[in-house]
Amino acid sequence: MNDLRTQISENLSKLGKQHVDLKIQDLPIKQKIIDDVISTPYLNFDFSKQRIDKHAFEWLLTIPDQLNLRDHFSMLLDGKFDNPSEKRKVSHTLYRSFEEKKGFEQIFSERNKISNFFERVHSRKNIKNLICIGIGGSRLGPELLNEFQARKETINIYFCSSYDLLELKDALERCDQSETIVLASSKSFTTSEILKNLAFVKEWFQNTDGIDYLDQLFGVSSDAEAMNDLGIKKENQFIVLESLGGRYSLWSSISLPAFINSDYKAYQSFLEGAHYADKYVMENEWKDNISMIMALLSVWNTSALGINNHGIFTYNYRMRSFTTYVAQLSMESNGKSINSDSIPSPFSTSPLIWGGYGIDCQHSTFQWMMQGKIHTSCDFIGLNNTNEQLKDSYHMLLSQVLAMTLGENNKKEPHKSVRGNNPCSVIQLHSLDLKTLGFLIALYEHKVFFEGLILGLNSFDQWGVQLGKKLASSSKENSEFLSKYFSSELLPKS
Repeated sequence: MNDLRTQISENLSKLGKQHVDLKIQDLPIKQKIIDDVISTPYLNFDFSKQRIDKHAFEWLLTIPDQLNLRDHFSMLLDGKFDNPSEKRKVSHTLYRSFEEKKGFEQIFSERNKISNFFERVHSRKNIKNLICIGIGGSRLGPELLNEFQARKETINIYFCSSYDLLELKDALERCDQSETIVLASSKSFTTSEILKNLAFVKEWFQNTDGIDYLDQLFGVSSDAEAMNDLGIKKENQFIVLESLGGRYSLWSSISLPAFINSDYKAYQSFLEGAHYADKYVMENEWKDNISMIMALLSVWNTSALGINNHGIFTYNYRMRSFTTYVAQLSMESNGKSINSDSIPSPFSTSPLIWGGYGIDCQHSTFQWMMQGKIHTSCDFIGLNNTNEQLKDSYHMLLSQVLAMTLGENNKKEPHKSVRGNNPCSVIQLHSLDLKTLGFLIALYEHKVFFEGLILGLNSFDQWGVQLGKKLASSSKENSEFLSKYFSSELLPKS
């Protein structure tokens, strides 16, 4: 299989050389706008502004079957796909399935606990604050979901994970112990940032008479024993499977904070959108499959065109954290050069994922994109419906896509020229509801999955992340460790 990937990589390089001088504006734009739009009930996907011709694109579409990607995807949906380096299966798609799978019954029992949690909290009329302690996937997903929902907030939500505790201290200053509950989320409860924040919250509660801290403390983990050791009561514990990766965990009880001001139906709606995406990707041909086309275009842009950064720009304020979420999903999954069998990938692997809220980026990073020397591939995401208040935002999105792709040659004043030719896709949302968001996130998850398989990587481990944690632990345990590598002036003050 690695020989096949090497061959595919070599063909990509050859085709890429043929596209060096290809200009997006030279392609038959009017025709391609019609031909290159894929429609679904939740969104449309337009890839007519990519720097690729019909011949190369048709060749790209042969790659999935060469690598048997349909079979791999079927295994993913059934909970049978392996994460070999961590010796576990991959289960995130089962968390949004409505068909109970043998061996994964716990997922359905936890859903009942989630529903009961909302009822318990809402019955406690005095609860006004929720402190959420989590990092990485335990924070980014819930924070995105919370920002996305437009509703009246009866409970203030504070996400905290800072190592220096300043974030947590600022939150606690706004809270009263009698009105505050704490939800700590950690796969193992060994992450130092989480334990440090949790210890500080415990101290904050213990300084108040008449309040049992443990009544206010809830936990989400795959390690029940670790939660027991922290004193978290069994009725306040939520268990996630070991097979659920952190950056895929927002489908589970990890996302409790995001729905505490809504209800279980909102959570279920989010799952339904993602489940629809699972069926959509499984059932559609590759040429009509948004996740696969996004994956193939990513491989094309990086390995054929040498564009090693990808901007994601959202044009709705409620989606302002979406890029940060996808950045972790993509780069933690495929930011690798070697697989679990010690075989190097013959491709360029994950590009740098960056971007943000488009309206803000226009006044910061877009100048670099328009007139700088480095090309960027882009996804532009916005809402297109009849809402008059949102029309201007979507109009601005389309205008920026034209500037990025077509550019403008100003011969009289060359310093005003914009070179264009940045390959762009447009994701046109039909509405801003939880089903749509679930569908969109799942599409990106599957894009990352397919991309990882093409590149020959294990998308479900993150050993690079673990090294930083390991070195941090070594430096704490051994005071001489850091002194070998840094001047005494740079060492932590005692």
